Amino acid sequence: MGTSTPPPTGAVDAEKLQNIDTKQTNITTTKSIQTGDAHTQELRHNFSVWSLSSLCLCLMATWEALSSVVAAALISGGAPCLFFNYVISFLGTIAVAVSLAEIASMYPTAGGQYHWVAMLAPKKSSITPSWMTAWISIGGQTVLTASAAFASGLQLQALVTLNNEGYIPERWQGMLFYWMILVYSALVNLWGSKLLPHTNLAAGVVHIVGFLVILIVLGVMAPKHTASYVFTETSNSSGWTNNGISWLVGLVSTVYPFLGYDSACHLSEEMNNPARDVPIAIVGSVVLNGILGFGYCLMLLFSLGDLGTLLESRTGFPFIQLLANVTKSPAAGSFLSLFASFIALAANSAGLTSTSRTAWSFARDSAIPFSAYFTKIDEKINVPKRMVVLITVLQMLLGLLYLGSSTAFNAVLSMAILGMYASYILPIGYMLAYGRKDGRHAAGPFRMGNLTGLILNVIACLWLAFAMLFSTFPNYQPVTPTNMNYSTVVMVGWMIFGMIYYLILGRKNYSGPVVEVLGMAAMHNSEA
Repeated sequence: MGTSTPPPTGAVDAEKLQNIDTKQTNITTTKSIQTGDAHTQELRHNFSVWSLSSLCLCLMATWEALSSVVAAALISGGAPCLFFNYVISFLGTIAVAVSLAEIASMYPTAGGQYHWVAMLAPKKSSITPSWMTAWISIGGQTVLTASAAFASGLQLQALVTLNNEGYIPERWQGMLFYWMILVYSALVNLWGSKLLPHTNLAAGVVHIVGFLVILIVLGVMAPKHTASYVFTETSNSSGWTNNGISWLVGLVSTVYPFLGYDSACHLSEEMNNPARDVPIAIVGSVVLNGILGFGYCLMLLFSLGDLGTLLESRTGFPFIQLLANVTKSPAAGSFLSLFASFIALAANSAGLTSTSRTAWSFARDSAIPFSAYFTKIDEKINVPKRMVVLITVLQMLLGLLYLGSSTAFNAVLSMAILGMYASYILPIGYMLAYGRKDGRHAAGPFRMGNLTGLILNVIACLWLAFAMLFSTFPNYQPVTPTNMNYSTVVMVGWMIFGMIYYLILGRKNYSGPVVEVLGMAAMHNSEA
């Protein structure tokens, strides 16, 4: 690793340490930071770069997620809308991923985004944006992880529907399938924690094998559309009179499959060399998932067949119906569909691992109610058991929203895009505004340089803001209470609740990340 110019004496630590909790004082050297020794004594070092990359691969599950949300783009602009929006989303996500990876290399902590904001923001205004970033991030991660469990559960219910014509799927039954996935993930995270890296590796293998098998089946057995259908023949059945807006509303189909790559940074404290390995996992998972998803997107569009039949399927999942139609066998279609269902299950398990570590880190900084209770690490299994249970319970409560209204739950899922992207744009924005000034923040092993980093940070912020804007639009016109996109209402409600808590109690207890986190970030990177 290279050597960079040392920051001015006291440029970071003297300013930042005035605003943080001083309960812990073991500031360590840069070498120990990069090898994960700064503040990892509480959690077991389970994750290698390979198992962490597999976790990110499965949590993103790009081609599987694309299968689940493909309808929005096809309704908004047809096959070209899905294809070109995918390319745009892939490129925008790369800019975001490398921007976050650079910051993660500088400050490898389980808190991730909110620790980065605390370090990069001016000292007089760092506490409030840091707390709000954490609040947004935890909300977004919780919902994003829940969406994977929901997809897996409903797909299992859809397979029952596919293979039993007399079965009428009920909403409460779908909720029970969803809860079943959540319970499984909780059990694995609590009593199978030592196996998590191995299960993540296995899921990564299934992720790639399933992609290849389905690609071959569609390539060999499915009738093909023309290139003109895929690349130029647009169609708009969304009700939007402006085709451009309709096209952009369809971005949700290609933005959602690229969420979750930040999960790597939330496991920094369970790695031996996080400053090097976390950026590799973040960027590597985006690039690999993006390439797999691109191939799947093309094959899917060429193999669609009659789109109307797929959208009207009793299963509720066009890709399940497509696989059954192509193989001419519900059993064969079910078997192929299980690849996506299994990866969605693995994504929920991996997401629970990541989300619980973020929330645990936030609690460790005395930022939530009953922080002392939730920060306790179980001595037998060396995981934040109470936080895992809390996140699971919150996700189970989300299922009650679906029980009452599918529109309400879909609004919460849309919040995953808003929540995750908002948590991404804040640290990148502060990096852009303050992180490259005066050499105050020493670069980690993954560095882009000032000019390249500046350009990519700008592109990342523009993309994030653009995607967030159109994720709030309703998919259909005219808007009714049934098809309205309530994500903005949910997001504002979450933020108002957070601000009320912060103003009444949170600001009294939260003074920023603990000193060992900031102390370790203030140290200069030296030659290994």
